[in-house]
Amino acid sequence: MTTLFIRRTCFIGTVILTLAVFSSCLKSRSGETDFSNLQDYVIFQNGGTVNFTGANVGAGATAPDTVTLNAIVTLASKNVASSDVTVKVGLDETKRTEYNSANGTNYQAFPANTYKILTPTVTIPAGQNYATVKVEIYPRNVDQAVSYLMPLTITDASGKNLSGNLNTIYYHIIGNPLAGKYNTVGTRYNYGGSVGYSCGSAIPAGYVSTNASPTPKTASPIDAKTISIGYANLEGNGYHYLIKIDPANPNNAIVTSDATLAGALAVTYCVHTYDPVLKQFHILSWYNNGTADRIIEEVFTHQ
Repeated sequence: MTTLFIRRTCFIGTVILTLAVFSSCLKSRSGETDFSNLQDYVIFQNGGTVNFTGANVGAGATAPDTVTLNAIVTLASKNVASSDVTVKVGLDETKRTEYNSANGTNYQAFPANTYKILTPTVTIPAGQNYATVKVEIYPRNVDQAVSYLMPLTITDASGKNLSGNLNTIYYHIIGNPLAGKYNTVGTRYNYGGSVGYSCGSAIPAGYVSTNASPTPKTASPIDAKTISIGYANLEGNGYHYLIKIDPANPNNAIVTSDATLAGALAVTYCVHTYDPVLKQFHILSWYNNGTADRIIEEVFTHQ
């Protein structure tokens, strides 16, 4: 289980900043802000579309079974709460459709088996300014090809004012249609030394051994366009391809090494094609491990 904390550092500063945002709409007296008209608001710290990126939840084959999210509800006021403030939260799916319309996206609603709001009601105690809402996400239950959006929204706060934007946190999972399982046919050719391989030419004879690629392999989304999939038979070392379709050529795959693979080996990608009809990648690469060449050819076909 992984816990994702919404940062509470510099909390007082956050409240002051929030007050500044609301007070900017107030009239001034003698050039000073008129705080006499300032009303109390209850908001989510780190809420609103401005914090959308920070509300991303990782999914994919390497994700834990459960991710716990801690969202902070804040009383934006000149003073601490004079009495307990009961805050209720829930999902507002109109926020999801509005976000999709405004941004040209296609986020879907979280299925019922992929989340649980553990604390739909929390209390900001008298003398304090915040409380914590807990939500569990089950990222292994989602379809990795689909993007999901959970607009967690404050629905009531003991009669306190609610912000039109800051009372929602936009938790989301970025899916990728290229993600999922691939039937894999591949071989790693191991040579006893350097063979002077010319990138893209026929695989030289004289290799001393081979290793077959495991199948199937699972491609996990890095973002809406990029997937990560195990490199040759070396995924156990943490080595992965990063693959996306070339926007200028749908038959060309842009392939690079992930940080772990790039840090260990200087891999050259000679062949990197994509067949959109067969949903098939063909990748041929080679590297020298310091003493000997290795050539890897793999074909991935989406199940």
